[in-house]
Amino acid sequence: MSSHWIAVFALALAAGTPSLPAGPKLVVVTTIFPLAEFARAVAGEAAEVTLLIPPGADVHTWQPRVGDVRRLASADLLISIGGGLEPWLPGLMRGAGSPRLKHLEASAGLALLPAHEGHDKEGDEAEGHAGEAFDPHVWLDFGLDQIIVDALARTMSALVPAEAPGFSRRAEALKERLRTLDAAYRDGLRGCAGREIILGGHAAFGYLARRYGLIQVPVYGASPDAAPTPKTTAAIVARARRDHARTIFYEPGVGDKIARLIAAEAGADVRLLHPGHNLTPAQKAAGTTFFRLMEDNLEALRHGLSPR
Repeated sequence: MSSHWIAVFALALAAGTPSLPAGPKLVVVTTIFPLAEFARAVAGEAAEVTLLIPPGADVHTWQPRVGDVRRLASADLLISIGGGLEPWLPGLMRGAGSPRLKHLEASAGLALLPAHEGHDKEGDEAEGHAGEAFDPHVWLDFGLDQIIVDALARTMSALVPAEAPGFSRRAEALKERLRTLDAAYRDGLRGCAGREIILGGHAAFGYLARRYGLIQVPVYGASPDAAPTPKTTAAIVARARRDHARTIFYEPGVGDKIARLIAAEAGADVRLLHPGHNLTPAQKAAGTTFFRLMEDNLEALRHGLSPR
């Protein structure tokens, strides 16, 4: 166990474990932004939903604080993605030590992509997240999101049976919004001549590519901590030139440096493609939603996959 976790646990134990708050509301803690938005939509006024990761933090490298241990110890339900996306979560749960905490792992039982698949590899970059067998970015498949929403409604209903009709009704409304978003992607991308998402970042968009018949071509695999080799970058530049790519995409957490380098060599432009796992402080203050991020992604893809 790292010195960070020893210090966190010691402080949490010294402060004492708070009791569950009084009142009928379900206390729900989520690990990433889409899960928080889905949980709030399904729960309505029946639950208090909070997000562990603060705005601007990266889910892979964030480290919990003493207050997060206490918050989890006071929760009724924890909702995570799983699949190795939150490497800090097992330690946090041990620190919270709450036998009454229900844990829903959203990726459990879904049709997952192996970590080394879901993208075309150029050069020699094929790594996944450390220790991962599967790609965890399941929230970028809006069909899988509907399955997750059903699991949220079932889990909340089991914890608060009196609210089950409301959970079910709101889940159906949320699924309808996801179906509408899914249809917009199918209609919007159907006429695009290009089918390759050339990405100056990591392979976060495999599920989106699989659902809409696209090909993801990242400079490196599923790990955001990797760095592309010159061989990989040169191979992607050659591919972008060969296929007359109009746009090289980049992610907010990775930045656009590599994308701009490839774009300059290939005569392309650059566009942001958001993986959607978290918001920046400015986006949070503006009330940006998961649906807005995905609508912006669709606009960027429609531009980038159209002929020059």
